[in-house]
Amino acid sequence: MKRLLIVLVVAGVLWYVAKSQGWLPSSGGSTAAPSTDPIGRARAAAAASDAQTSAAASVAREADQSGAAAGVTENMTPDQVRALLGSPDDVQTETLDSGARRETWTYRSVGKTVVFENGVAISVR
Repeated sequence: MKRLLIVLVVAGVLWYVAKSQGWLPSSGGSTAAPSTDPIGRARAAAAASDAQTSAAASVAREADQSGAAAGVTENMTPDQVRALLGSPDDVQTETLDSGARRETWTYRSVGKTVVFENGVAISVR
């Protein structure tokens, strides 16, 4: 769903730039050709490139911020963490001197380690 939204946003930006630069015929039915002026074409190409770069940067920022790994917090249950990140790559279990059970889940693909104590996340690194 996110990919479809990203594609639509990029397509909309490109359409807007093409329309505003005169690359597309106006809605009045005229068939205006693109500018033959080299400086005008260079400016239009630079504007289109800037729009594409800006769209790509915003998509990358959104992807970084909305990743599932960003949603893992302390006080989550193992089921909640598993729903966000899937099965861990490595699980280490130990019993502390106090009798508490501690599990350390390692997710190599997202670079996260989640430590559970008695079924509750106490640390997310």
